[in-house]
Amino acid sequence: MDNFSYHTELVLLPFRTGLVHRILAFERLLEKYPEHVEKVTLMQISVPSRTDVREYRQLKEEMDQLVGRINGRFSMPNWSPIRYIYGGVTQEQLAAFYRDSAVALVTPLRDGMNLVAKEYVACQIKEPGVLILSPFAGAGGMMHEALVVNPYEIDKAADTIHRALHMPLDERELRMKQLRHREQQMDVNHWMNSFLASMGAVNNSDEADPLSTKMTPLTLDDFDQYLNNHIDTICKLSLILDYDGTLAPLTSHPDLAIMPEETKRVLERLSNMPDVNIAIISGRSLENVRKMVGLDQLTYAGSHGIEILHPDGTKFVHPVPFEYSEKLRELLQELEKEVGHSGAWVEHKGVLLTFHFRETPSQQRDEIVRRACEIFKAAGFEPHEAHMAIEAKPPVKWDQGRACIHILRTMYGADWSERVRIVYAGTEAAMQALSGIACTFRVDSSPTVRTGANFRLEGPDAVLTMLKWVEKQMNKRSPRLTRSPRLSRSPKHQRKQNTLDYSLSFEDEEDNVGNTSANFLTNGRHKRLNSNSLNSN
Repeated sequence: MDNFSYHTELVLLPFRTGLVHRILAFERLLEKYPEHVEKVTLMQISVPSRTDVREYRQLKEEMDQLVGRINGRFSMPNWSPIRYIYGGVTQEQLAAFYRDSAVALVTPLRDGMNLVAKEYVACQIKEPGVLILSPFAGAGGMMHEALVVNPYEIDKAADTIHRALHMPLDERELRMKQLRHREQQMDVNHWMNSFLASMGAVNNSDEADPLSTKMTPLTLDDFDQYLNNHIDTICKLSLILDYDGTLAPLTSHPDLAIMPEETKRVLERLSNMPDVNIAIISGRSLENVRKMVGLDQLTYAGSHGIEILHPDGTKFVHPVPFEYSEKLRELLQELEKEVGHSGAWVEHKGVLLTFHFRETPSQQRDEIVRRACEIFKAAGFEPHEAHMAIEAKPPVKWDQGRACIHILRTMYGADWSERVRIVYAGTEAAMQALSGIACTFRVDSSPTVRTGANFRLEGPDAVLTMLKWVEKQMNKRSPRLTRSPRLSRSPKHQRKQNTLDYSLSFEDEEDNVGNTSANFLTNGRHKRLNSNSLNSN
């Protein structure tokens, strides 16, 4: 059978494993993306279990009917979409299925560790496939390089399968390399020692705990595998960086979050390179984040991107409702009156307001936070959780993700995606908007926090290491005389443009982002399907 890219998985048949949801997601894939018809086959191997239980027999009947209906709907003379095997297979057969499959779909509705995901990774010794995991599988807590999807969301599950099938080879190799390395390190002996150490039965203080919540410090060489395939010798580079927790450490008070001098020097050298543009985006006010960084050649976005200032003086401010300012002032007064004590305080940032409770004693924190949330809602604001804080944001459809897209489009023009490589490091706020068009780093000290980023960095020290690596790579380029498009204007033109710009059609931007991502993934994945076809022939 030519042009087939197989997905295989061994699944036991308890009702909690989400078999029906998995089959429905595959049906939705064929409906939504008909290019996969006659090219992708779902192989579902179900081992009989507890056949004397009535619920299990009913599930078996439902599966038979569902598979029959989908096969009857989509089948061609030489192809059926689902190969459903109700029975056991040998270990050799199972390992072969794991090895040759393009995607492994491990999406239980409720489960324990689920070793199927780990078995799949262990067998990926040829051209790597893609692992898709449910957040309800225990393995999802540490297998961060897998694509994570909620099996209850059938549409999103279909989109995730589509993304996996079109994922380019370099990304698949990078994800699988990290997954395999982790499984090699965390073998049965490491798990045993970890459990015994947790019970106090052994003392392994001299050894690294494989289940430790601390992340391994990174070196310059580590970024060779993270970014080497992302930064080339031709395209311009746009660095988009958060401030608090990314460039500067998180502190008890915003004024104490000072960026290290070494980081500032690296940013300054990068900003002077003709092919590099840097944007700092933050929840701080525009004036404050600009003051904290203190470099003139950068683009600054304050208030989560509501205010944007380019290095040539051009400024953009997203409009907010007129009555918002008065409501924000009333909220500020009420918070200071009711909960502005015991170490909690309110920070007014112009168009934003943040209630900080980091210094509140732990025994009082829950009650103060509960009361603060009540005040937010009573004033007509949805409380947005931040790190040891609650934020009030204006009621506009604008966030850091949309601000990032606006910065890129303003900086480089509508066709920026064809000429610019993007690296983003920060919180989760912009991950979804930049997914598929940027190399993204979630900066967080915990390795178990859920994220849509490509990779993780522990904190500002790791971000500095990444910036040094970027500087090293960019210094390898031949000298060029071009400058940033926002810095090449004449002073006369700068003065004419130094006005507030309210015009923006973000619907067009969203369309461009989606098309760019889809085209990029499609081109990479079609090569794999064609190579399978050639191998079959």
